[in-house]
Amino acid sequence: MLPRTTLLAAIVVLLGLVWFPAVALLVDRLGRTLRRPRTGRAVEGSSGGALAALGLTLVTAPMLR
Repeated sequence: MLPRTTLLAAIVVLLGLVWFPAVALLVDRLGRTLRRPRTGRAVEGSSGGALAALGLTLVTAPMLR
């Protein structure tokens, strides 16, 4: 029982050692990209369009009884 638990703990630690630095690098690069004015406008425009489409869907959907 103990060797299996030790193996699972080692797998969790190794995944953490790979996953968290990868996320940190991704966020760093994504942050640099999102600071650009053109990218910011694109994100705002696409999220606004998605929210408008959602609102239109809700307005035109039939009412539930």
